[in-house]
Amino acid sequence: MVARWKFEEVEGLTKRISKSKVIALVNIGGIPSRQLQLMRKRLKEKAELRVGKNNLIKRSFEKAGIKDLDKHVRGSMGLIFTDLDPFKLNKILKSSRVSAPAKAGSIAPKDIVVPSGDTSLPAGPIIGDLQRLGIKAKIQEGRIIVTEDSLVVREGEEISQDMAGVLTRLGIEPIEIGLDLNAAYEDGVIYTSDILDIDETKTISDLQTSYRDALNLALNSGIYNSVTIKYLLNDAFNNAINLAINAEIATKETIKFLLSKANREMLSLTSRISGDSVSGAPAEGEDEREGEPKKEVEGEEEKTEDEAASGLASLFG
Repeated sequence: MVARWKFEEVEGLTKRISKSKVIALVNIGGIPSRQLQLMRKRLKEKAELRVGKNNLIKRSFEKAGIKDLDKHVRGSMGLIFTDLDPFKLNKILKSSRVSAPAKAGSIAPKDIVVPSGDTSLPAGPIIGDLQRLGIKAKIQEGRIIVTEDSLVVREGEEISQDMAGVLTRLGIEPIEIGLDLNAAYEDGVIYTSDILDIDETKTISDLQTSYRDALNLALNSGIYNSVTIKYLLNDAFNNAINLAINAEIATKETIKFLLSKANREMLSLTSRISGDSVSGAPAEGEDEREGEPKKEVEGEEEKTEDEAASGLASLFG
């Protein structure tokens, strides 16, 4: 006969599953009770963590009408109920990892360094263990002091039983543990861990690049939509203004440019006229009879004045 508590457990899980927007399966294997309670506390305001037997979890999925999620139930499982979307939940779980003591045979996730300083350990046989493991230490005022930083295990190396014991005595917890998400269910869709484990920075950068490329393609192809219309209208307006200016068509948009152009041309012509007048004047010290200007000069001056008049006439049409 099936125990009554199992029926109650399945009923409770089924109701909770039916009320949740997102249901996630997480692996809790190898997580000490203290660290598990710490993770539960960190998730309290955003999600609820429930631990149950695998067969009861599968039965709850069946009663709640959730298909295929039971295929991801393996190992020691926990259930998370939340309104967060699966991607945000996975990100929170990764940021909620906590440190734990090293165990013999575990692999160092990073270089393990014993820092220099007071260990707070009283003088005793452990100083021999420290020195044997390559940790430089001495006794000072009845306590064991580590004299310099000591790299004791490199990333990827296995932690020996002796090293695990010493690290625990020193209060060093080099192992990071957390709730590893197996799969999450939302609105009939199952998201596995490989889908949820994305590089957020790279994904945003790729999306921005794709957006720019698509926008440039649409603009160069003259495709009108809600995004490109403002750019295309701006280009069309600028092209129309340039065409009107080059054709000397006066409108309220072009008149200031046309007047500016006319002013520049007038100043340029005035500059040329002034230069011609100066070049036609007698040079200082030039030999000429007093009161009898040379006829050739008179002719040149008259010619220059005629050219100036002709130039001004052309300026004003």
